[in-house]
Amino acid sequence: MKKFLSISEVAEYAGISRRTLIYYDQIDLFKPKKIGENGYRYYTFDQYGEIDAILILKALNMPLDDIRTFLKRRNPEYTQKELLNQRDKVTRKIQELEQIRTALDGYISRHEKLTEVDFEQLSFQYREKEYFVVSDLIEPSDDSSTFQIYSRFYSLIQSRDIFSGYPIGFLVDGRVLDEGHIHLSPYRALVRIPEDRLELYAENQLITRPAGYYVSGFVRDEIHQLSDFSDRFKKYLQEQGLVIDGDIWELMWQDEIATANREQQIFEVMLPVRSKSGKPLG
Repeated sequence: MKKFLSISEVAEYAGISRRTLIYYDQIDLFKPKKIGENGYRYYTFDQYGEIDAILILKALNMPLDDIRTFLKRRNPEYTQKELLNQRDKVTRKIQELEQIRTALDGYISRHEKLTEVDFEQLSFQYREKEYFVVSDLIEPSDDSSTFQIYSRFYSLIQSRDIFSGYPIGFLVDGRVLDEGHIHLSPYRALVRIPEDRLELYAENQLITRPAGYYVSGFVRDEIHQLSDFSDRFKKYLQEQGLVIDGDIWELMWQDEIATANREQQIFEVMLPVRSKSGKPLG
């Protein structure tokens, strides 16, 4: 058996590069037993256990600085404690990745559904209640105030909820439908959140879209389509003997992630309704 092993032999055993071993030496993580007069690094066979430990801990996603500290302090009790800490870190990372995957699933499912949407069709259905973080009232004609309100609004929302894959939306007074200019009227911005995150926000920051019957449809953010859409809504309500029973809820299904053209953005507009005669719906 050789008394000393070359850096190439250790690199081949560990499945890493010579450059990596040189770096490990430079940061005092894994040092050679000897450096020859020619500057070559030499290792001994009994160092394999140490490089094995480094490779195992690195595979467990432990940072190199933590590995260096670990190797200097290791004993069975310390090892157990640090491995439990590392497992906790990995668990948190898995949870973060699950949240990202859920957000991606949300975006993907929304855009898949849009490929099947009939923009000429309105639907009437019962919807469960949903929860939103809501902004102050925004006047579309005041750009400066709008920017300030949005800045305050997004600063109070946790990034997980902003980028969760749930659509953002808008809340408009239901009475403006008869006036024919939904998108020119004052509104409040919305971000939908799951029920289990309500406790993270103050009560005055939240609003609930009530459970009940809604007439809904999809529309592109184009002036002529918006006008036609309002007319179709009013005609549908009249034909079905329905009246608006609350505010107009709009959720953006195709946003700036999907298109740079604002007129290609797509909204789902929902109007809570009740029977004009007072009879129960459903």
